[in-house]
Order: sequence, then structure tokens, then C-alpha cells
Amino acid sequence: MSDPFRYIFRFCCDPGFNDRSELESLERYVREARIDDVAVFANVQELNTGHMTREEQDVYLRLMEQVRDLLAGMGLTFSVNHWHSVMHADLGKRMDPAMGFRPMVDVEGNEAALCVCPLCERWQKHIAGLYARYAALEPSILWVEDDFRLHNHAPLVWGGCFCEEHMRLYSERAGKMLTREAFLRGVLQPGPPHPYRKIWLDVSRETMLSAARAIGQAVRQVSSTAKVGLMSSVPHVHAAEGRDWHALLRALAAGLPPVDRIHLPGYQEQAPGAYMLGFNRVAMLNRALLPGDTEVYPELENFPYSLFSKSRRFTRFQLLSAMPLNLSGITIDLYDLNGNGIVWEDGYQDMLRKFKPFLNRLTAMGVFAGERLGVRVLCSPDSAYTLHTERGASMEELYPHETFFAQLLPAMGIPAAYCLGPDLSGQVVAASGQVLRNWDAETLGRLFENNFVILDGDALWTLLDMGLGRLAGVESARWLRQDSGACAYEQAGKDRVYAGRPGARASAMIFCSDVLDVRYLPQARVEEYTAFYDSFRRRAACGQTVVEGRVMIYPFGHFGTGVPPMLLNRVRQEIMQEALDAAGLEAPMVRGLAYVEPYCLRTGGSVALYLINASSDAAERITLSRLPGAAARALRSEDAREQTLAPRPTAGGVALDLSVGSLEAALILFDNAQGS
Repeated sequence: MSDPFRYIFRFCCDPGFNDRSELESLERYVREARIDDVAVFANVQELNTGHMTREEQDVYLRLMEQVRDLLAGMGLTFSVNHWHSVMHADLGKRMDPAMGFRPMVDVEGNEAALCVCPLCERWQKHIAGLYARYAALEPSILWVEDDFRLHNHAPLVWGGCFCEEHMRLYSERAGKMLTREAFLRGVLQPGPPHPYRKIWLDVSRETMLSAARAIGQAVRQVSSTAKVGLMSSVPHVHAAEGRDWHALLRALAAGLPPVDRIHLPGYQEQAPGAYMLGFNRVAMLNRALLPGDTEVYPELENFPYSLFSKSRRFTRFQLLSAMPLNLSGITIDLYDLNGNGIVWEDGYQDMLRKFKPFLNRLTAMGVFAGERLGVRVLCSPDSAYTLHTERGASMEELYPHETFFAQLLPAMGIPAAYCLGPDLSGQVVAASGQVLRNWDAETLGRLFENNFVILDGDALWTLLDMGLGRLAGVESARWLRQDSGACAYEQAGKDRVYAGRPGARASAMIFCSDVLDVRYLPQARVEEYTAFYDSFRRRAACGQTVVEGRVMIYPFGHFGTGVPPMLLNRVRQEIMQEALDAAGLEAPMVRGLAYVEPYCLRTGGSVALYLINASSDAAERITLSRLPGAAARALRSEDAREQTLAPRPTAGGVALDLSVGSLEAALILFDNAQGS
């Protein structure tokens, strides 16, 4: 029986070059690293010869049989990691004309040399046949790589597909013959979406679903037990090609539970706080978009594969910080894909072995399957259908920007959870970008009436453009451009003390953002936390405000997909937490620390608070805004020991006798939870 937390080791071996020695190494490695499953690469990376022929596949099938038999004798499973479908990039190769595959065509009419149109029937039959042959080996999981997409196929510009067959389909739906240029003008038309936008997204969605069905059904005809898993890329980019996550995963699964390998945004080591911003932007959103019963095995990778790319300590931190995704395990890709084999000297196997018991223990507790608590961050898988483009110049304008608060708030010690719809009541809700365009005026009216709503500048601008500014008590607004001289800093009122300073200031220049100068309705009751000033100490605009006790205006905007560094500081952290205290946020917040990121979950009558310290400093003492129940115990990753907590009141909240080291985590369990 495998462990609760499964290690899936992605194994590269070059048949005929190092297979004998690497099979011996593999047997040792799975024991030393406590591996549960080995996914054997085929036709991978530097060893890729283009679209695989059956004769080439035969070589890998023989290798996989050896791995399968070796692992079966050890009580372990094996999987298949075929490295390509559409193909990641041309990489100087060309398709074999005998295969007769239709190439992908990009937004400028360029034709790929190797990357295929995923609607090509000959290619679909071919790739389905390869997967069927793999399925005959009865693997645990058959992986479909992240080149299974329309975007990012170098050297194509953005991606495709705009081949003749796709142009025929677009024209058929439009009811007239379309050129690629005319169609793209409609897809990207500034302002309200042109009907061509829906045609593009619908056909793109159906294109990938047809290829997924071909693979899933081919596997299921051969094996009743082999699962088909997908490696994901970045969700907001997939939105621009109309990805339907539920339909796609279920088409590949073909009747079995869906499986997904979520991208962890850190192929190279980086500052842990910056990593967590990316994790909450990419991985946590991806998890929210998947079917609830999906088995998730994120991609732990250290490209380009050595301790020069990523330390053992940071790799361990990625394992710890991925746990809120509610994992079945993780896929591990640590060594070159060129045939070098396992590098024992790097010592990853020792870290994996030592850390496995703690991951098993956390997983077996089941807390990460609970209801996520905190600020509800609105998002939608269909936002590319509704958002308004500004310039109409590139496909990147179809990327939704809805993750801002899901990144900002956890970094400030505030739990947040993605929410796919506005049917909420009694919650604290956050909206950024153009997410509000997904719902009508009546639905948004209920959202604002029944919840405390936080709007960033882009969300408020969207609300005004929809003619619904009254829902936030706002009459009008105008943008003040960063570094234009319009505003230089934000200052709290003199009666407000933040970071120990009356009238505290925070910069609005350089690495900040544009801000909205908001004019409120005359009758609106506005509580002003801050105001903006120019360099001559002249007031320029209202700053952070709460309107009618139920809408917080966070007037920063035009972020793209990231978080401007200037918005992360103690002054702005304390302002946000004070506003959320007043709003009655049910989930506890972490006071006074940077990048101690909380994930709060409720299961039955208990609440769990998982704290990840993504700071290079140890958190010597944890103080929470409130206790969601009777604090019973904490489990720390540093020593894997449980300790009983003795909370005591302190200024601003409740102090816990608990420390969390740098790049470490702690799980706090509260019994008799309030509101359960």
C-alpha cells in the first residue's frame, strides 16, 4: 500500500545509452527517497526526435516493461510520461511529411514546422494510438504534457490555430468568409466583446476537447484502470483559449477520477515571498478551477536541474507550501532530461526520505479537503468571454487579471480563498480586474447588499463602466498616473496610528501603481482611512476608504497580473487588517509579520490554520487577530512534534506560544469552532 502522500518520480533514461546502469540506480533511488510511483519519460527534451513513430515507441515500451516489472517486485506502481502531444516548440525540427499532420498556424499566418493543429484528424488518431499502446502496459497514470494547449509554441507568435480548417470553422460560425486579419480584429476589438470573441473561444475550447476525447477514449478501450493526467500551465493564459477545465479533465479521464499536475511557479529558486505570490496567483487558482474530485500532483521541478538551480531547502519549502492545494502527492523532476541519469551527489533523495513522514501525517489528517475560509476572491473561468480589451493589439489582452487580492492578502497575513461565483451572503468578498463583468446588475446588487466588498481600482473602474457605481456609493473617478506628479504618497488621518506612527505615510511612487481619484455620491457615508498627496504636501485624492460600512475602495490599479512591491508594507498591512476587523472577517489574521501566509479551513466542528513562513526571518511569536475556536494543538514542520497551545490576550489580538522558522510551516487545530 502506498503512502498517503505519493512521490511520483519522473525518470529519464536513454535506451541503449545508460539504461542498464540507470535501472540499477532507480531501484536504489526509490528505496532511499521513498518513491511510490515512477513515471518513465519517452522522447523527452534533448532526446526528442519530433513526433514519435511506432518504431521509436517500441524502444520505450521495452524500457517501460522493465521498469514496471522492477517496481512490481517492490510493491510500487509505474506511470508513463510521454513528453509531447501538439509539441512544445519547433526546436529546429520538421514534421515527417509521411505523417501528413496539419501544422499549427499563428496569429500572423506563420506556419509551424513541427507543432501541429490539435484539430488535425490524422494527428488525433496517431497520438491516441500511441497512448493506447502505453495503456496496454496497465500503468497507474498516463500523463499528457502541458504542450497540450494553443498558446506558447515557439517560434509561432502567441500560438494558434489559424490554419485553413480553423478559418473555415470561424467563417461558418460567423456566417461569412473571414480572413485571419478580419477575424482577429473582431476577437480583439477594444471595448465590449465583438461576436467573433465568442466564436474564437468556443471553437478553441471544442478543439482541445476533441483531442482530449480521442486520447481518453483510446486509453479506456485498452485499460479500465489507467488514469490520464494533464499537466497544467498558467490559468489566466489558458482562459484566452477558452479552456473548460471540468470538461477537459473529464474527457481525458474517460470515466475515472480526473488527474492534474499543477504548475508550481518556481523552476529556479527565488525569494520565498515572491514565490508565494506566484503560487497564489497560479497554483491556487488552478486548484479552484478543477473538479473537486481531481487528484492533484503538482510539478516539483528545478530546471535546469542541479543545486545551482534550486537548493534542497527550497525544494522542501515547495513541498510544505503546496499542501493547501489538497494534494494526493507530488511529481518530482530533479535531474537532466538528456540521459545523465540520477545525480546522487545532489542529495535530494535524503531530503525526500526524511521529510516523507511529515507529509504523510499532514495528508492523513485530511484538513486540506475542508471548506476554505477567509476573504472570498472572485474569479471566473469564463472571463475571457466578457472582459473589455483596451488596445485590441494582442492576444495577451484576453488574459483576466483577477488574482490580485489572492496574492496580496496572504502576504499580509490575511487568509483568502478563490470563489467562482457571487452567490454569497455575510462574507468578505474581494474583486479585482474586470471580474464583475461576468454577472448582471441584479446579481451584483445582491452581492453588494449581502456582503462586505473590497474593490481595487480596476474593479471600481469596471463597475463605473457598467453604470453601477452607485452600488459602491461612487459617482465618478479618474486615473492618476504613477510618477506623473499627481500623487507622491498616501497618508493616514492624524487620528489614525499605523506602524506606531500617527498620520503614517506610504509611498505612491516607483514600484507602486496608478490610483483612482474617486468622487463619492453626495449622500454616501465615507470613512476615510488615507488620502493621497503630491510632493508639495497638497491633497490630491481620497485614498483607502470604506463606504456605508460595507464597501472598501482600495484605489490602486493597472497591475497586470502581479503585485507592485510598494503595496506590501506594514502601514498598508495594518490598514487592511483594521478594515477587515471592522468588517467582521471570520478567519484569523496574522498580526505584524511579513509573508507568514495563512490558509484557513473548516472541517466539521474544527478549524485548521496552516501557516507558511515565506520570510527569510523566523517568526518568533505568532499573534492572531482572533481565535476561531478553542486552540488545542499545533504541529510544526521543524521538529514534526505536536505542542499544546496556551493563547493569551495581547495588544491587537491573541498571542500563541508558537514560533515558525524561516521556510517552515505549522498547522494549528482549533476545536469547537465558531460558526461551524
